[in-house]
Amino acid sequence: MAVTHSTAARNAATDAVTALISTSGKLVFRLSGTVGSPGTAVATLSLSSTAFGASSSGTATANSITSDTNATGNASPVATATLQTSGGTVVIHCAVGSSGSDINMTNGLTVAAGDTVSCSSLTYTALSA
Repeated sequence: MAVTHSTAARNAATDAVTALISTSGKLVFRLSGTVGSPGTAVATLSLSSTAFGASSSGTATANSITSDTNATGNASPVATATLQTSGGTVVIHCAVGSSGSDINMTNGLTVAAGDTVSCSSLTYTALSA
């Protein structure tokens, strides 16, 4: 039998994780890495002062995300991303791909120096039902 959680538990877990990102967090696209060793950053997008709204049905939606209009870039493709505090502490590490990934990039996975990188929407779900 799979472990399931009530909606209240899912909301509490999601809100606890997104609260760790706190105010003015960052969404950072990276070439590779792990949560403990996040790897080379190629674009850094700023989250609003209230990074995420309260969760509903176990999912929280990010508020405004500011584009990186002058990405560092690199010749290698983006493979991971982190959500982190404004001070750089990684809270969430996830995969990036062109489809079917945790985060999907629509204009290719390679970010060149000076490119603009934007995120139209972002959600986080801590636990499944």
